[in-house]
Amino acid sequence: MKNGICSGNGMRARGLMRPLALLFTRIVCTAMIALPYSAVAQQYPAKPIRIIVTYAPGAGTDTIARMIGAGLHQRLGQPVVVENRAGANGIIGATYVSTAAPDGYTLLACTTALATNASLYKSQVTYDTVKSFTPVSLIVQATLLLVVNPALPVKNVRELIALAKAQPDTLAYSSYGIGSSPHLAGELFSDMAGIKMLHVPFKGGAPAITEVISGRVAMTFATISAVLPFVQSGRVKALGVATLTRNSQHPDIPTISESGIPNFEARGGWTGICAPAGVSKEVVDTLHNAIAETVAVPSVRNKFLDLGYEVFADIPPERFAAMIRAEVDKWAKVVKKLDIKSE
Repeated sequence: MKNGICSGNGMRARGLMRPLALLFTRIVCTAMIALPYSAVAQQYPAKPIRIIVTYAPGAGTDTIARMIGAGLHQRLGQPVVVENRAGANGIIGATYVSTAAPDGYTLLACTTALATNASLYKSQVTYDTVKSFTPVSLIVQATLLLVVNPALPVKNVRELIALAKAQPDTLAYSSYGIGSSPHLAGELFSDMAGIKMLHVPFKGGAPAITEVISGRVAMTFATISAVLPFVQSGRVKALGVATLTRNSQHPDIPTISESGIPNFEARGGWTGICAPAGVSKEVVDTLHNAIAETVAVPSVRNKFLDLGYEVFADIPPERFAAMIRAEVDKWAKVVKKLDIKSE
């Protein structure tokens, strides 16, 4: 500092400074120099934040990101811009965020595809799913429900497995595309049950469910929110949810795990917030706490529940990171064992 206490002239003033006074002066100078850097570290966020959504506007992930963005804006005091970078099953947007500066200003609305793409699209994924991102917060998860055509002569999962074993390669299940959550759930179900079924992919969840209603396909895995109206009207029959515990909103529906395939679990579409690798713990904690507070607001939480999601925003970032690692490992083994091709 020129002409001040920290300048050379100031420290040599009149040559009368005692050693103790000199030590005190050095401490003050160090503190004054460090202060601006400390202030910078504490002022996050100091500019707008972007959330990259890997799907088109209006999709479920986009809706979730915009709700979270509004909450972050309210709590952190900076604008939050949702930017859609759709394509390649989420790879385009994820690639973009993986190379962004690790400062907390570019975030990814990460989904199940982040974990499954690592094994389904190896040639297209240029980032390391585990090492290239910092998980911030899991937000919601959709519960998959196994449903069958009402005419199928089964009342539960055990009877479905018995029928499939008695008639190998005759039962078919639909999904909304190769590599989708319902597809992988169906493959895992077949493998763990020791049965063989035919996979019939469609372009979207609606036609996949319609085929089950018509009877052209025996069964499908679909999110509760998408298929529940058809269950209630009797157009399809619900056999079990693909989670280890019953759905909090529909506890009358058993789990597949308790109904015939112990430990069966196939997470539906989950959505969270991830940042590039290297983001500081302080920034991660700031974002995580703001997201948890946002989701805890009754109107926000109830909106997610009405959309058929289970809410998980209160689990710590470390548990979210562990979940992603487990998902990557789990589906990599399934894809390899069953030789599932993305195309």
